[in-house]
Amino acid sequence: MTTLNHSAGSSAMTLLTAVFTPFRPDGGLDLDVVGDQADALAAWGTHGVYVGGTAGEGASMTTAERMALLERWCEVAAGRFDVIAHIGHTSLAEARDLAAHARDAGVQAISAVPPYFHRPPDAAAVADFFARVTQAAPDVPFIYYHIPGVTGVTVPASEVLTAARDRIPTFAGIKFAHDDLADLQRCLELADDRYELYVGSARLLLATIGIGARAAIGSAYNFAAPVFLRMIEHVERGELREARACQFLAQSAIDTAVAFGGELAGFKAAANLVGPDCGPCRPPLRSPGPAQVAELRDRLDALGLLAVAPSR
Repeated sequence: MTTLNHSAGSSAMTLLTAVFTPFRPDGGLDLDVVGDQADALAAWGTHGVYVGGTAGEGASMTTAERMALLERWCEVAAGRFDVIAHIGHTSLAEARDLAAHARDAGVQAISAVPPYFHRPPDAAAVADFFARVTQAAPDVPFIYYHIPGVTGVTVPASEVLTAARDRIPTFAGIKFAHDDLADLQRCLELADDRYELYVGSARLLLATIGIGARAAIGSAYNFAAPVFLRMIEHVERGELREARACQFLAQSAIDTAVAFGGELAGFKAAANLVGPDCGPCRPPLRSPGPAQVAELRDRLDALGLLAVAPSR
């Protein structure tokens, strides 16, 4: 069984970044920006990128676009950090094609949400679906993406873990983007040292460290990584008061960004202020206009976020 072991040797928390997809004003892919994104993330030391997921608007892209984007990320990330490809799709055939392509592109892992229109009714159905998907990439670790608030698939992640470890030879862990800490705790106990659990909510990062989580994937690290890195340092030194202050500051930044178009559009606008400009979101999402962006800049600056942002 192959795992990624992103948290190996880390006493507190390892951060991976769910990256935004750069679009031109006309909505087309702007792959020239990806290299700048990679440089900015490498500068603060991300351990990996998650490409084409929720933050990457993968569901709003064609299969050809998703493949082109992934190929570019594999090119610019080589030797610097891992690439995890989101290959989730409502179509089994499309998901298999994306998995096979990701393998050929050289990713370190594939990951996917479950089908979210015709939804699997239980953990066995989830695991059986992905057993068929992962046959197209039989030597690539697979990470299940649990995000019930988006997919509507409410099967507990702990039940999926139990089913997947018996049905999916390449099963390597779960990206857990939910606020059910009890279920996350069950996953951590079941995973032991065999599987990786990636916390998918930056809002709960400090709390999840407290129950044993050691790795995270999130889009907030595109613009607030320095605050979270400081928090992790405080945790490692046992400075819990200071760690809580960092989590509170990060939460303030998250709430501020969300006020400008929702989590995805707001986060992307915030990231554009501190790093490479990835352009707007695709419809039906609405990106904040110039006046809103100026206000967002002022609010983030008041929080001190722009002063500690990763260098361009």
